[in-house]
Amino acid sequence: MDIEKRYMLARARQVGAMLFVYAIFYVCRLAFSASKKGMIEQGAYSPTEIGYVGSAMLFAYAIGKIVNGFIADRVNVKKYIMLGLFVSALANLLVGFHIPALMLAVVWFVNGFAQASGAPCCVVALSRWWPKEKRGTYYGIWSCSNNLGEVLAYVLSAGIVVWVGKAFGPDWAWKSCFWGAAAFGLVGISAAWLFFGNSPEDEGLPPVPVDAAEAKVDTSGGQRIALASSAVWLIALAGGFFAASRYAVIDWGMFFLQVKKGYSEAGAAAVVSINSVVGAVSSALSGIISDRFFKSSRRELAILAGAMNVTALSLFMLIPGRHPFLDMTAMVLFGLAVGILLTFLGGLMAVDLVPKCAAGAALGIAGMGNYIGAGMQSIISGYLVERADDGTATLAGHTFANGYTLDWIAVFWIGMAVLSVILTLAAGWRSRKALP
Repeated sequence: MDIEKRYMLARARQVGAMLFVYAIFYVCRLAFSASKKGMIEQGAYSPTEIGYVGSAMLFAYAIGKIVNGFIADRVNVKKYIMLGLFVSALANLLVGFHIPALMLAVVWFVNGFAQASGAPCCVVALSRWWPKEKRGTYYGIWSCSNNLGEVLAYVLSAGIVVWVGKAFGPDWAWKSCFWGAAAFGLVGISAAWLFFGNSPEDEGLPPVPVDAAEAKVDTSGGQRIALASSAVWLIALAGGFFAASRYAVIDWGMFFLQVKKGYSEAGAAAVVSINSVVGAVSSALSGIISDRFFKSSRRELAILAGAMNVTALSLFMLIPGRHPFLDMTAMVLFGLAVGILLTFLGGLMAVDLVPKCAAGAALGIAGMGNYIGAGMQSIISGYLVERADDGTATLAGHTFANGYTLDWIAVFWIGMAVLSVILTLAAGWRSRKALP
């Protein structure tokens, strides 16, 4: 078999392995979300304890994203992704035994750090297997794995909880959810062992060619370039503000529709869920479009998507009254924007700016910015929700003389989206001076 055909088959196997293995990471991450109701109803943990545990995961993930990114550049990513998934599966196994709350927080913090190894390993593998002019195409395809993982996590968790609950009782149902995630973690480890490739050289193939300037840079030098690049840090900041607007809709979108526009819980869920479906398609196509029509430049499409994000949030939040068609249209636009920005500001634009030997470091810096932005949004959005005299939740805002009420949460969400566009423009300008 000639080299070209072997490369084609190996790359096809690689992209399939990355999609599946990273989706299993999500199964091991979201077992906690799927089990919250059961844990509270059975008195296993209080809502306050569960809140602390969720925060532990978020902080660990933010730290782990940058630390694991720098590590992934220097190691065999096949072995490292297997190690990360093994630790995550072990954490799920332990939680299923109903450990004390403090130990649960520690174990889930460790799980968060281990979870943060998955994306850097996949992106480092991408940089080793594909040249820059094709990297966006496969990065976009791989980024759909989070949507695949969410579907797997919730479908599998729901199936396990229902079956075990009927057969053995509700106390075993939430525990089995974690044990099931641990079992699927072992399946993911096996898939990584069989199909995930560290690099073409390990498969007996020639390395992906790079230009002369990049070939002279070693891993340490590449990581110093990533740390010193103002464009990479601007992308991280832009991604942080984008993540604030994205997670605002994920965390509070249903609440906003119910409180502000009078939707039922089911109606609000149906409207908000539209953006997830559209976002998966948009994410997959974003890399292909930028590679084929913009010569692997992400700036133009990222700025367009940022403008779409601002438009979508403005339609969603500033027009009073219940308008289902308009709200659904806003969520379609939001999903299109999120798919592109999640791929580009989530890491691809940063990875494009550094030598391939520092792809993990660039992704870690960008990822850290995203999760810090998401965490800050959660705190500020919660602060802008008020409790009315009758005990119901409402939104802080200002009512004008004409009767129109401007909610401060709308100002915050749209403002974050606007700042993301401005910083994306700045990052695009600075990137012209960066190493291709």
